[in-house]
Amino acid sequence: MNLRRRNVEINDPTCPFCKYTDENATHLFFCCSKVMPLWWESISWTKSSRPLPQRQRLHFLQHVLWNQKGYSSQISLTWSIWQHQNNIVFEGDNFNGSKILDDAVFLCWTWQKNLNKDFDISFQHWSSNMKEAFR
Repeated sequence: MNLRRRNVEINDPTCPFCKYTDENATHLFFCCSKVMPLWWESISWTKSSRPLPQRQRLHFLQHVLWNQKGYSSQISLTWSIWQHQNNIVFEGDNFNGSKILDDAVFLCWTWQKNLNKDFDISFQHWSSNMKEAFR
């Protein structure tokens, strides 16, 4: 919707993930049947009980708390969803939920490693123990 509003031609305005409805930010990040399992998986890592915001503005505003427990996983998943959507639309890739999660995990680990000088956990160990990683 944003690209059409900016007069960028898009061949197919439907969600590139589910192909069910016209894509908009609310659908892409919160309502798409292909994305919801990814959110539930990432929430299980942090043992979080907070609900997902159902409006994109509230979702992105919550990330001002990005350094609190669990928010880095939400930021990295949001970014990975966005990147994957762009790869489908502009590169012709296919939906791959596992790749989105893998990319989010790697991005989250990279942020942890760069932001915390005492963080010395290998990616292999960290990614295979996600629930432990967010203790």
